[in-house]
Amino acid sequence: MPTAPSAPDRLPLLEHNGTTIEVYQHHGYSRPDRGPLPPSRILYAARDQNNERHWRGSLDEIESLIDRGFVVATISGGSL
Repeated sequence: MPTAPSAPDRLPLLEHNGTTIEVYQHHGYSRPDRGPLPPSRILYAARDQNNERHWRGSLDEIESLIDRGFVVATISGGSL
């Protein structure tokens, strides 16, 4: 039976163009009782003017989102 997940680690804050970027190391949703542990991953979060948190999987992606004023890019066939 898998055990409960570890809490995400909060890493030092970053800043891009005056916007604070929160950095988290996420250890997965559950930990197996045997076998290899799932790899951890880094997640980046920033808040827009409405205090809504936006998550991205890389620093480049979150910086690009901040540069676009938190406007989410649309897919060529429609919107997200």
